[in-house]
Amino acid sequence: MLQITSSLLAGLPNGYPSTPMRGVSGNVDMPLVGLGTWQYNSTVAAAAVKTAFSIGYRHVDTALGYKNQVGVGKALAESGVPRSEYFVTSKIPGAVNASAAATTAALDLSLKQLGLAQVDLMLIHWPGKDKASRKAQWLALEAWAKQGKARAIGISHFCKIHLQEVLEIATLPVALNQNQYHVGMHGDTQPRLHDKAFNEDKGVLFGAYSSLCGPCDPPANTELIDGPLVTSIGAAHNKTGAQVALRWIVQQQIPVIPKSASPEHQRANFELFDFHLSLSEMARLNAATTPPETGTPAQPDDAQDCDAERAEIQW
Repeated sequence: MLQITSSLLAGLPNGYPSTPMRGVSGNVDMPLVGLGTWQYNSTVAAAAVKTAFSIGYRHVDTALGYKNQVGVGKALAESGVPRSEYFVTSKIPGAVNASAAATTAALDLSLKQLGLAQVDLMLIHWPGKDKASRKAQWLALEAWAKQGKARAIGISHFCKIHLQEVLEIATLPVALNQNQYHVGMHGDTQPRLHDKAFNEDKGVLFGAYSSLCGPCDPPANTELIDGPLVTSIGAAHNKTGAQVALRWIVQQQIPVIPKSASPEHQRANFELFDFHLSLSEMARLNAATTPPETGTPAQPDDAQDCDAERAEIQW
């Protein structure tokens, strides 16, 4: 039986840009834009969240592995924003063994660090290294969520084979799969990678990180900020190249979590919903083949260990 207490329920303010995803107990509104905090320590993360919430953000994305959740939680507590009007995504490390106790301990530690009784979305940050561990961790996450500690649960860095394994045993919906996605990757549909179409076919919302290709090697790491394709389209809308790159994603109803501690950049990253890309502009961005996914063409980062385990499942 689900142990969800109404006083714990979080959410979003009316009108916040969002898209529906399947939660533990009915649909949940997933924010289309939020603040990423990867590589920020607690001090920087707290300051970034404080500034972002003053601008109007109501979603923050963090993780146990980021080691900044104490700072994020402090900023949330001091924001003055009611818990019913902001959305928190966190993640726990992928399983290294099949211990449900280890998974539950990581989940509870995340709540403790954040100072929250419930997160809106909890993800498994990456797939563990064997099928048994991945399945055991998912079931432990389900049991935890059924206690009212998460409104929705999902995965990150999971390619097609990993998602299929979870779907074989899941009793709760897989709400979201968060993967690298940016202009230049629209045509990348290899099953061993993110396989956006497969996620959508299974009712799993596809979420994006590294939407401006920040971790990409130069010069690709600035192509979606000042490159000719995005800036030329931006000029027609009085928008920056980065805003065009982010708008291309959210216009596909894919959530983004751009990271910035700069008030100016945070504001620009948030102002994505007062313009619309035309069909021809979307087509030009869809057709882009650069910047590529990080990693190498032979071994993109999102491939994970899919190739080695492909034979374990028949589609």
